[in-house]
Amino acid sequence: MKTYTPQEVAKKIQHTLVTPDASEKDIAKVVEECLTYQFDGAMVQPCWIPFVKKKLEGSGVKVCTALGFPMGGMMTSSKVAEVVEVFDAGADEIDFMPNYGWFKSGKEAEFQAEIAAVVQAAKGKTVKIMLEFGMLNREEKIRAATLAKEAGVTYLKNSSGWGQGGHATVEDIALLKEIANGEVGVKASGGIRNFDAAVKILNAGAELIGTSGSVKIVTGEGEESSIY
Repeated sequence: MKTYTPQEVAKKIQHTLVTPDASEKDIAKVVEECLTYQFDGAMVQPCWIPFVKKKLEGSGVKVCTALGFPMGGMMTSSKVAEVVEVFDAGADEIDFMPNYGWFKSGKEAEFQAEIAAVVQAAKGKTVKIMLEFGMLNREEKIRAATLAKEAGVTYLKNSSGWGQGGHATVEDIALLKEIANGEVGVKASGGIRNFDAAVKILNAGAELIGTSGSVKIVTGEGEESSIY
């Protein structure tokens, strides 16, 4: 098992604040923490992209946003338009919620076509798909991740960390790593709240971690975690 320093873990973390009531003051704090601890990126809602982009300019910290979040059921054309808009606004990466109603209905062609449309609209920029493993059985996890990989996503992500998306587990991250097979990346999210949990998830195969508990993780003040 590889050992990590807090600084090395920080470089793997996308510091996240996507709550609906996050104020400009809250977002400014996220930016400041990203600069202080040199997190990989700041994950915010789309409306905050210009503000965050300006604050992080020249720092090397990425501007990340969530698209189609949290339900994923809007029209594909709306998602595609939002992809273009958020990248034009200054986003470096997106985490994208696919249409699980289609997937659960057996509409795999529609499910995959939408993912491919989002990837195409991104024009080579980083697209991470939120796979919401908490709603899926093992067979569905494998199938959804495989369809997403075939559609051209940059990263497979186990969960949005919201609602029924579920928490990251060593087993699920290892499964994604196997499916990714070195061809795409793996991002972990959900329930990662302390340094030991972050290290476990990284050793399971994650290359990025999405969490709102970033500062506590790297300072050793993290809460009890649900990672197993």
